[in-house]
Amino acid sequence: MKFIYKFFVLLTFYSCQSNGNERVFVGGDIINPINDYVVLYNPNGQVDTLYLNSDNKFFHYFTDFNNGIHSFVHGGKYQSLLLENNDSIMIHINTQDFDGSLNFNGIGAKKNNYLTKLLLKLENQNSKKNNFYKQDPLNFHETINFEISKNSKDLNLFLKENPNSDLFEKIALSTIKYHYFTKKELYPHSNLGNNPSTNSTQIPSNFYDFRKEIVYNDKDLKDFYPYYNFLFPHINNLSFEQLKANQKICNLESNNLEYTNYKLTLIDSLVTNPLIKNNLLKYTVRNFISNSKSIDKSYILYQSYLDKSTNSKDKIYIKNLFKNIQGLQPGHQLPSVEVIDNKNIKTNINLILKNTTVLYFWDNANRYHFENSHIKVKTLTSLFPEITFVAININSIHTNAWKNMIYSKQYNLDNEYRFVNPSFAKKRLAINYIKKVLVVDRKGTILDATADLFDPNFEKILENHK
Repeated sequence: MKFIYKFFVLLTFYSCQSNGNERVFVGGDIINPINDYVVLYNPNGQVDTLYLNSDNKFFHYFTDFNNGIHSFVHGGKYQSLLLENNDSIMIHINTQDFDGSLNFNGIGAKKNNYLTKLLLKLENQNSKKNNFYKQDPLNFHETINFEISKNSKDLNLFLKENPNSDLFEKIALSTIKYHYFTKKELYPHSNLGNNPSTNSTQIPSNFYDFRKEIVYNDKDLKDFYPYYNFLFPHINNLSFEQLKANQKICNLESNNLEYTNYKLTLIDSLVTNPLIKNNLLKYTVRNFISNSKSIDKSYILYQSYLDKSTNSKDKIYIKNLFKNIQGLQPGHQLPSVEVIDNKNIKTNINLILKNTTVLYFWDNANRYHFENSHIKVKTLTSLFPEITFVAININSIHTNAWKNMIYSKQYNLDNEYRFVNPSFAKKRLAINYIKKVLVVDRKGTILDATADLFDPNFEKILENHK
């Protein structure tokens, strides 16, 4: 089961209730900027592009303001922040360690620094998830309850020393609870395999009591990524459980048509908030279409999606995605997109192919994937010397930002490229997940468009195409 988490997250439009017309300010400075602008999303669905000045700083005064979660994006990296009346916040970021360097100053900074550190702490805990999930069901259940209690006490201590709004308290507590509720939803799959029902009798009877607290239409959290991180695996499990109750044959594979179509139906029945519903529908169908090897099954799910979504822009997006996926089927010619090499020479991607080639992708915002993908390819290159591996940066506008990432790890610039037009190229090649790879022959004929660099079976795929 594959889930889209933070980088999905990546959802943008936030909503909340206005408490007045006080002027609110947001500014910041960016060290090692990836491009020359920051995109700011406000609660009314409006987008502001804020260009960096000569000192790599940006400034913005809100003229129409609503309290709640806002977000800004730089170089493909998303960050949310809580803004309330009278806040005046400066943001400091070093893109070489985006999350670790993030710091807020000014009025409203303490609550945002707290939320940032909380999220970072919880995410760091995820890096130890293998040991976490190896516990037996009862111990796992008790560990989750302990962690929620411990983090809630820490929050109460912070609030005692730093009195804050009800909205902040709700968002902070929701961050803690939904993080651990997500682990509860993921546990049966992670611990018991693709068919959790096999050992479901081991699960304590009160294991899912937390589901009584779930609010499916929480407008204050409707794009807050810990909330969405929970909703996706939760919907997955509910769908599996209900299909099993109806004695349907099903597994948890993301490209199972019956299972995924049922998820769309369940979302449509459970969620009434249009934005939450449409986002859940959109990313569920996107995940299926992007990974399915069957155009016929993708088309069936695509039609089911169109019947349920009410967002015209989302429908156009999914329509274009389906169209592009159709053109990426094995036997089709690799679409024509332009890339730039390390000497700043532009060329058609098809002209760099000399033999069977694996195209893999990375972005500046995800250093973990950047490093791991290059390490993986180093191993694969030794195993398959007759295959060329080409790395393409998907979001770097500035040559220096792209080269510095590569030089910092002393990687060779040979077979390193970046897109001339990242936005167009990502759509044309249907790059929705950074782990996606394309396998093509020397003539640019697509051999595989749904492979995953880190799939245990990837070497077998290469054996078939070398």
